[in-house]
Amino acid sequence: MNKTKAALLALAPVAGAGLLTWVYRSTPYSIGPDGCATVNTAGKIRLGILRRLLASFGGVRSKRLGFPKVPMQTIEHRTIPTNYGEVPVTVYWPSTTSKKPLPVYVNLHGGGFVLGYPMQDDLLCRFLAHHTPCVVINVDYVLAPEQPFPTPVLQCYEVVRWVAAHAESLGLDARHLAVGGHSAGGNYSAAVALLARERQEFRLALQLLDYPSLNLAERESQKHILPRRKQVLTPELGAFFKHAYLPCPADRSNPLASPLLAEDVTGLAPALIITAEYDFLRDDGRDYAQKLRQQGVPVIYREFKGVDHAFTHFGPKEPAQEAWNLMLRTLQQAFAGKIVGQDLA
Repeated sequence: MNKTKAALLALAPVAGAGLLTWVYRSTPYSIGPDGCATVNTAGKIRLGILRRLLASFGGVRSKRLGFPKVPMQTIEHRTIPTNYGEVPVTVYWPSTTSKKPLPVYVNLHGGGFVLGYPMQDDLLCRFLAHHTPCVVINVDYVLAPEQPFPTPVLQCYEVVRWVAAHAESLGLDARHLAVGGHSAGGNYSAAVALLARERQEFRLALQLLDYPSLNLAERESQKHILPRRKQVLTPELGAFFKHAYLPCPADRSNPLASPLLAEDVTGLAPALIITAEYDFLRDDGRDYAQKLRQQGVPVIYREFKGVDHAFTHFGPKEPAQEAWNLMLRTLQQAFAGKIVGQDLA
């Protein structure tokens, strides 16, 4: 090995550390003269790192939360056509002796609009499919900044519409159809419920919103910030995700981007809204539950104490298990037409 090559190899760790420092200290987006944001080089590198880390970590771990990996009768991988491209989905068919068409729950994973993949919800999808019982369709929607607003939410809506339209041929019960998601997936689920009410192409039995992001027009400084506590979702990270998904400020007040800002929510599907005491997004879910209730929508609302964003996936174990069981019971009630709005202590 010559001296030049040896010197370069010796400097590589230092250069790598310097690159990472630059990436995480730099603002990950640039604001143009029109006020719209563009994810810059530092942001693209950071996003690539975050996506790799999430993919390598995997999803919910059965040992971490204490839930077994429930076997399914069949797990089917297929694509659903939409006007925004074909969407890969994973379909979980539970083992059941019922001869009737099964209810169906469409799951939208979280990830701040820019991260995430369906398999991070695999364990939860199996749990809900088996115990409800119902068919769960886990959606691999497009991500920002490659596909910013409104493409992902419209794509999610068309997936649910396709499921409703093809339910009979698939052996599903379109009268018992629910949609739900986590964090950004909760945002999309609330927007799908708004579109379903507006377009009247199908009816939802439930919108399940797990620590949802529901007001992207609000400044990060106005969110639920705990100065003396390190939160999973920080104002800086929240701003990065928002600028990647909604580059232009004018779009952020659109109810499909910020469902909390919808003036009329009458006639929406019943809702289960789960929030976390320490979560940056806690007040989004709490305020949306209040708005829905004030306009006559049945709501089950639960704030889990002593936990932060994404606790249903990463723990602690006991509140995560409690939240999963709450999702299960509420789905069962929704499919039985028995949702009664209430706050749960």
